Amino acid sequence: MNLQSTLLRCPGCGTVFRGPASLPAHGRVRCGVCSEVFAASGPAQALPSADTDRHSHAPRPVYASPAPAPLPGMGASLLRGALALGLLLLLLLGQLLWLGRNRLADLPTLRPLLEAACERFGCHLPVFRDLQAIHVSDARVTSHPGYAQALLAVVALNNSAPLAQPWPRLGLALTGADEAIIAERLFEPAEYLPAQWQADTQFAAGTTVEVRLPLADPGTVAAGFRFTLR
Repeated sequence: MNLQSTLLRCPGCGTVFRGPASLPAHGRVRCGVCSEVFAASGPAQALPSADTDRHSHAPRPVYASPAPAPLPGMGASLLRGALALGLLLLLLLGQLLWLGRNRLADLPTLRPLLEAACERFGCHLPVFRDLQAIHVSDARVTSHPGYAQALLAVVALNNSAPLAQPWPRLGLALTGADEAIIAERLFEPAEYLPAQWQADTQFAAGTTVEVRLPLADPGTVAAGFRFTLR
């Protein structure tokens, strides 16, 4: 459509334009003054021939470009991509937690949470064990007060770990003057624990236990002793 003989009035700012030589298929133009988009097919005013010179410099309208339509299925594709990315991140996090489960299980703040999770999902945590956190103190070996030719070994065990752990095995070695071992024995928890501790399967955190072990006296060849934990 040729609108060069027609004046178009912008409904936004009222500016009058000379019509374009051709009109896009959508029939809309944009005002060159206020950028208002309007239909060029509405009521128009004929341009008299006498006003040709007066309106020869009237601003020309700018063709309005229709807004690009979104691609079909774009929103659904973005949603699927976001869900897939989130799933991959969750799988990666789960793999990292699984690989580091042994170390995480040793953290006092996380151990109860992991135990509750494993109880629900049927997994098993490794037993917490830290022999270096069990301290041996007040160790001594003296003549047994109630038996002849016998010794009494006394030692205190303290679990300074933040978590309960299995009772250790307790080793006792009697040494000679040259520190060579002349007698040695490894005691299981059931052999060295006092009666009041026998029912406890775990060495509770922060607990101190005094152990008293009667031994046969090897004679004067024994000059020293040492306790070990295994």
